[in-house]
Parts: sequence; structure tokens; C-alpha cells
Amino acid sequence: MPLRFKYNLQGLDPKEKASRNRKEDGSPDRWKTLRVRKGSGAQNRASKQSSATSRENADTATTSPGVPSVQHSTPGIPQSTSIDDILIDPVLRSPVPPRRMVDADVMTDPPQCIPDTTQPLSPPNLDFISGILGVEVPQQSGTVTWADGRRTVLPCVMSKGIDICEDTDVAMVRFLSEFPESKPTSNNVVHLQRDGLTRGQLQQSISEALRHNKPVIIRGSGSNSAPALDVEYLETNFGISPLMRVTIHDVAKRVMDFTHPHKNGTIQQFLDDIDDPSKIQCILDIPLSHVGLPPELQLLDHGLVYGWNQTTVDCPIKSGKVHPDNFTTKSWALLHQAGFVSYPHHDADGAITFVRIETGIKFWVVFRPKHVLSRTALQKAQMLFANFAKNREEIMLTWDAEVITLLDGDLLISSFQPAGQVHAVYTPNKSFATGGHLHHFGSLHLTEISRYIDAHKAQFLTNQVHGNALETFQRMTIALPRLSSSVELYHRALVGLCLMVINPDKYKASNNDQGYKIVESESTERAVAIATAIIHHFYKDTATAQRSYRSGDQSDPGELVSEEELSSCLRLFTSLTS
Repeated sequence: MPLRFKYNLQGLDPKEKASRNRKEDGSPDRWKTLRVRKGSGAQNRASKQSSATSRENADTATTSPGVPSVQHSTPGIPQSTSIDDILIDPVLRSPVPPRRMVDADVMTDPPQCIPDTTQPLSPPNLDFISGILGVEVPQQSGTVTWADGRRTVLPCVMSKGIDICEDTDVAMVRFLSEFPESKPTSNNVVHLQRDGLTRGQLQQSISEALRHNKPVIIRGSGSNSAPALDVEYLETNFGISPLMRVTIHDVAKRVMDFTHPHKNGTIQQFLDDIDDPSKIQCILDIPLSHVGLPPELQLLDHGLVYGWNQTTVDCPIKSGKVHPDNFTTKSWALLHQAGFVSYPHHDADGAITFVRIETGIKFWVVFRPKHVLSRTALQKAQMLFANFAKNREEIMLTWDAEVITLLDGDLLISSFQPAGQVHAVYTPNKSFATGGHLHHFGSLHLTEISRYIDAHKAQFLTNQVHGNALETFQRMTIALPRLSSSVELYHRALVGLCLMVINPDKYKASNNDQGYKIVESESTERAVAIATAIIHHFYKDTATAQRSYRSGDQSDPGELVSEEELSSCLRLFTSLTS
């Protein structure tokens, strides 16, 4: 017997019901194409279950016991209407393929993200202006409506009756506001619902996304109220002393000299000014080494887990030549006044960045090239942002972008962005966020290209200078001969790591004006020997490896490396007597 299809009018609003009833009175030809409205994931699954039951018992309409029935108040409309099979579009009569089930404990592929459509993509209240005009920002501040309807203030610093941000920060925020909000259907940003994934699934999904150069947004249940942003909150919850000396970034100084917006101050002084509408300031990189990643995500930091934790017997730390940034950049905090915009840039040293909003709001705008670019073309494309006003049209032709909304309150929201991710951030209300940097074996090809660009144009493309990464890369290389088989290695990512270890001078950031010199440590000799063995195993020499590595898609991690092949290559370095 052919499949039957029952269409229930309960889910339609009155106008749609009337339209359907008129179609029942008209010619059957008008029903050759039947369009089914898409609902939430739960409603779709319930509809499939209901249709299957209806085929077994055509006289009885059923609903899934896990989904409450929809009440309708229009009398006289039947609960369901039977439609003859010949009027159904052939696509709807096609057999439904079986769902692919994923074991919760053992997985070979990352889970497909099913968006939680019961949660709003934006907060119910789209007004981020009320309550801050004349309080956190000047009364004269302009406003802007973003592409999805959110309304925020624009940056404003008044000087002699003139907003000195009008031609710079205001223009940038207006530009950012034109890009669409990132949604769960995005091809460039991975959206995950924390409550629907196990720890292993979450880590694997994040690793997969970062390896393929895609930011990740994780949403889950959080606090229902935002704390007061004051000295007591920072000291009680994070141990941040009000007397701590910090470097403050000041917008008024940045307008005068974009490359030197800094001034000295303390946490107390910054908080004293946080509601001063005559200023827009922020503090970047407040060290929080004791915080770090949430427990369920800590194993993502391969630089720390494998590089540092598991190499100190093979290579003891004796010289004391270990840069403190290897640990202080693992976790930090950001403190912003309302109206601060960070221009498009990528983070230093090719690090993966994670961020969590503790209180406040941030609009995190991530950029992605419209087309696959060579190394040289990618560097030129990023340089377009160095002169936004002049290159705006070319930027629009070269880059796509999406706005990721990071909120506190009823949602706990975390985000990861890949190494070298070009991004801009706007903070329309005062905020405090925690985050950090990490390195991952699967993403080192992105780390390499980011550091390569920094070696040529860092003064234009990144906002902080760190000189620590080489020691971590050497430690990650030393870990390879004894690396757990559970860690996947990819060819281009592995070669990228080896090239950075063998040729460190080629990756020294061009904006490092503090006299930084690459200093050999106890890990250098062993790391270079291992990296050289890997290169010579796959290629004739380093020059050949470099030519091959630098061709093609620079965001491609390459093929999975055979564990047996790598073990054979590195057997010399597994002796317990050396």
C-alpha cells in the first residue's frame, strides 16, 4: 500500500488555516507541491513519529508522548485532513533514510551540532542603550542598529564639543554592524549546545572545528543575574588586587597615536573611571594563571598537557631560561569600559584563543576570506585592515564576516577561535571577560602561517607582543616520540611545527621592539633533532619540505599521519637510557 501523509492544521495561525481551507475548495492541481513548515528539532521529530503512526492507523492521529499537543481555539476545524497520495510531491513520498546514531562514549567522527531552537539566538531585549546614556557614555553618543535589530551606542569621547571618535571608532563600529549575526546554520562558525554533548564529544567537536579554521561558540545554562563590576567582585572571585599595576589602553590617546594608546594605572583607578562618560578605556591581558580552561576542556591545551607536563624527564628544566609567558598567557582577563572597539587583528604567536563573558556584552566579529588564498595573498588581504577607510570596498570584496554575540546572564557562553583568526570586538556596555591562549597539535599549520605573517607585518596586524611560543613548540616536539595514540596528528600541521622549531629566526615578530632575542635552552637541541628526523622522513630536505608545505590551501591540516610510520621514524628518541 502506498505511503499516506496526514497534514495537521493545529500548528497554523488563523490566516494560514484560512489559506489551507481555501485550497481544499479549489482545484487539486494547486496541491501538486506541498510545503511543510520547519519547526524546532523536537517538533520535527515528533511530526515524523506522528506520521509513522498515522500510516499504521489511518483513522487515528497521534502525537509524540514527549511533545505537548498544540491547542487551537478555532472551532469547526478538523484535527487533521487526509490528502490523497497522488497529490503529494514525489520528494515527500521518498523513503526517509535511517538516522545515523552516535555512541556517547566511543566516537570516530565529531557529532553533528543540532541547534537548540528553543533558545533565542539574541537576547529577548535588543535594546542595549537604555540606562547607560549619560551614565557610562556621553549623553551625546550616537546609536546604531545592527543587522539583526540590536541597538547599541556608538563610541564617543567629547573634546571641546566635538566627538573625536567620529571618523575612526564610530566608522569602524558602523562597518561591523552591517555584518549578519552568526547562526547555528553557519558554514563558517560551529555552534554547540553544551548540555547535549559528553565531555569527549565536546572536545572532539572543538578540535575538529579549530583544525579546519572555524571558530566555535558553546552555549549552556549559566547564571540568571549579572554581578556588579567593582573591586569586591574582582577580588573575591578572581583574586585581583585593586592595587595591581596594569597597562591601560585609552581611546583618546589612540586617536592621537594609533600605535601607542597606553598609559599606566591600577585596577582601582580603572574601576574609579569605569562609569566616567568622558573616557573609553580597557585593560588587556590581566594575568589569571590559576583560572584556565573549564575542567571538561582542559585537555585541549596540548602545549601544556603534552608539551610541558610530559617532557621534563626526557628534558629536565635546568637553565631557568623559560619565559613566564609560557604560563601567564594560559589564562587572562579583559576589563572594558562601554564603547571600546578593537580593530580587526589576529592574536599574537599563532595561539588559539578562548573567551568567556563573566559580566557584560561583547560583539565578536570573525572574518574569513571569501576564497582560498596563497600565503602572500593572505598577508596582503590582512593588510587591507591597516587602512580601513581607504580599503573598505576591497575588504568587502575579499572577506566575509559574522557577528558572534557573547553575553552573560541567562546563558554561559564560551567561544574558541582558531590560530590566526582575524577578528574585531565591540563592547557596547562595561564588561569583564576571562579567557586564555593555547596550542593544539591539530592546528599548528594555522599557527605557522599566523606567525609567518607576524614576522613581516605584526606591527599592523596584532595588538600584543609575546615571546614565549618557541619554548612551548620545542616541548611539543619533544613529546612526539612518546605521544599517546589517542592524539591525532595531521601532515601539514606536523610539518608546520617542525619548520617553526628548525627555523625559529623566520618567525620572530616584526613588532618586537623590546630587544627580544631567541635564546637556546635545554630543549632546543633535542627538539631540533626530532623535527629534522621527521622532515627527512617525509622529504628530501628542509627546503623541499618548505616548498611543498607553502603550496596549496594554507588552512588545510593535511592527511592523518600514520601512528606506526611516525613511531618508526622516531624510535631512536624513545630510549629510556638517554
